[in-house]
Amino acid sequence: MKLYDNVILGCLTVVTFFGASNSDETESVMKLLWDLINPGTDSSIERKDSLAILTVMISAWSFLLFTIDGWRLSHKNWQGAITYFSNILDSNDEALCAAACEALALVFEFNCMEKFSSKTKDSNKELKDNIIKQLRSRLSETGNERISSQDLRTGFNSASATLDFLEAGFV
Repeated sequence: MKLYDNVILGCLTVVTFFGASNSDETESVMKLLWDLINPGTDSSIERKDSLAILTVMISAWSFLLFTIDGWRLSHKNWQGAITYFSNILDSNDEALCAAACEALALVFEFNCMEKFSSKTKDSNKELKDNIIKQLRSRLSETGNERISSQDLRTGFNSASATLDFLEAGFV
């Protein structure tokens, strides 16, 4: 991982946070990040980034998502985001898993599932249930149903917090 890649992504995120005059400007930067995170099959972008860079991109995307009112988000830009992030939950990279967990929790907190899922409203419950199963499985692989909340450096803490959030029925 090259240090300047992280710095550039951080600068882009901070400049957008402070410099964007409306949600459309923020969402256009999020779209740029999303195209790097999840290049489509018709994209000319080739995935060569390290897992650390992917982690930073997902965290930057999530941070910017946090700054936008969910009802202002475009319906077309984020279809399939839930599926993409849930696939990352199976990653062995703890930091990447943590970023995906945080992104998923934020998406579910927005309660605008139709903007982030290509599924129908009825299957969103099934999607949530599948993510809960994935998180339980990930946590049980550690031999511990709940990891200490003091360990803030691992993805397992985020998995545990996300699982708690989804099971509590906030969504």
